[in-house]
Parts: sequence; structure tokens; C-alpha cells
Amino acid sequence: MVRDLDLPVQIIGAEIIREDDGLAMSSRNVYLSPDEREKGQSINRSLFKAKSDALKGQLDCRELKKFVVVSIQGAGGRVDYAEIVDQESLEPVEEIAGPVVFCVGAWFGNARLLDNMEINIPK
Repeated sequence: MVRDLDLPVQIIGAEIIREDDGLAMSSRNVYLSPDEREKGQSINRSLFKAKSDALKGQLDCRELKKFVVVSIQGAGGRVDYAEIVDQESLEPVEEIAGPVVFCVGAWFGNARLLDNMEINIPK
């Protein structure tokens, strides 16, 4: 959008800041019980596994999303969304063919946790 509207702004991407236990840092984390916090780490763990699988050749987004959703649900989470999108356009993709971002939103207790992970397949 910045490029499309020719705005005099530079977007600089950065890694998500994480708590010591791997949970994405957020003010929402205070609403988690210790048990919910532990279960919420399933988001980060499943994203790392999906990234590892993609780097090993699993490029079918449907399979990667299914794994993440099942992992989060298995930990007691309620998945709001799990989508793999093109890094530039943010349009959903069916197969990883370039830089993508795996985006997840899931509920644990009364907290909606958000996380994402870049996946860049070397050419």
C-alpha cells in the first residue's frame, strides 16, 4: 500500500519479539492462565515445524496449514485463521514458490493470540 500510494514511508521488517518461552510478546498474554500460556506455545512450535517442513520440500500450503491447525486444536486452542500469504501482496497462496508469511490467530481462553513466520525457500 505504501508503494501503491507513493507514500514517503519506508517499511522495515523485523523478527517478532518473543517471550522467553517462545510466545509472541503481547499485552494479551496477561489474560492467559499458566496452563493456557503453555498451550498457546503450540502456535510458535507448529509454525517452526511448518517452516522446517517447507524447507525440506513440503510446499503444499493446504498440508502445512492442516498441520498447524491440528496442532493448535490439539493443544486446546480455537483457530481463528491460519493462512499462508505472499510476502509482498499478502494474497493467499496454494503452493510456496517464493517468500511467504504464515499468519495465525488463535484463541486460548479469553486471549486471542497472533503470530506469524516468514518462510523463504532458497532457490
